[in-house]
Formats: sequence, C-alpha cells, structure tokens
Amino acid sequence: MPRRDPTLLLSTLPRPERAWFIRPDGYDASGPIHGVGHTRRVMIHAVEIAEAVGASPWEREAVIRATLWHDIGRTDDGADYYHGAKSAGKVVGLGLHRGLPPDIVDVALYAVTHHSGREDYGVSAADDFPAPRSALLVFQILKDADGLDRVRFHDLDVSRLRLEPSRLREPRAQELLTLVP
Repeated sequence: MPRRDPTLLLSTLPRPERAWFIRPDGYDASGPIHGVGHTRRVMIHAVEIAEAVGASPWEREAVIRATLWHDIGRTDDGADYYHGAKSAGKVVGLGLHRGLPPDIVDVALYAVTHHSGREDYGVSAADDFPAPRSALLVFQILKDADGLDRVRFHDLDVSRLRLEPSRLREPRAQELLTLVP
C-alpha cells in the first residue's frame, strides 16, 4: 500500500468542524481523545484501506462521511456504548447529510451507528441494504480505521482488525499519530 503525504491527502478531504464536537453540557471535545485530530487520522486510514481493498468511489465516499461523523455524538471519552447512535442522530440534527446522495448517507449512518456496538449487530444490519456487501465493507473499514488509532492508547491489537490491509498498518498508525496531531 503506497504511503501518501497525510497533509496532501487531508487537503482533498472534507474537514471536521470543531463545533460538531460540542457536547450537550457545552464541553468542547474537539481537541481531546476523540476530537478533530482523531477524526482526521481515522479518515486517512479509511481512505488508504478503501484504496487497498479496491472500494468503489461510492463506497469510498460513504466511508469518508462515516469517518467524519463517527464520534461527534460522544458524551464521554471513556465507555460510551451508544455514541455511534448518538453521532448518527447529531448528523441528522445538524443537517450534515443534506445535499448528499441518500444511499451514501444511509450506509454512512449505518456504519456510524454500529461502529461502537456489538459487531454481530453491525454485521447482520448490513443485510438490510440493497447492496449488503458494500454496506458491510464500509462498516468494516470504519471499524478498522477507528481501531488503528488505538495506538494513541498503546493498546492496538492488529489481530482484532477485520481486513488484511488494515493489519499491515501499525507502522502507518504510529506515523500518523506524530504527523496529524
């Protein structure tokens, strides 16, 4: 998998807005553990994994939106089992989905909703889509890209990643932690 300059790659992708990370209690979570930096690193992983597995342009766009939105509904940086569903609700509440093709929005919101829950629920929910393989791929890419950023906690376990290209990315995860604060 070719290594791309993360700054150049990020310049071609949508930017997460700091305001999206404001929690209901007013706390600005855009900087800490699950804020803008984490989102940008996850997005880089996701785009590069999508390229490595030959994702279609449609799947790539859905995964970009899913990474962009996946943690904006968190209310706690620790255990927050339902933050995926809260993030999906916040996307709709803020209107971040407006103007995007409905099929991309639907799959991105499915991946966001299920990325923090039980894996088997997320896998089985893919069957509800007209293109279940595409939905499942977007979900798996999001889960792996998010998991790769666990290097910041020093507990990345590549054996828990779903896709083979993801399991080869530990050095890239370490690099991105330094290059994309």
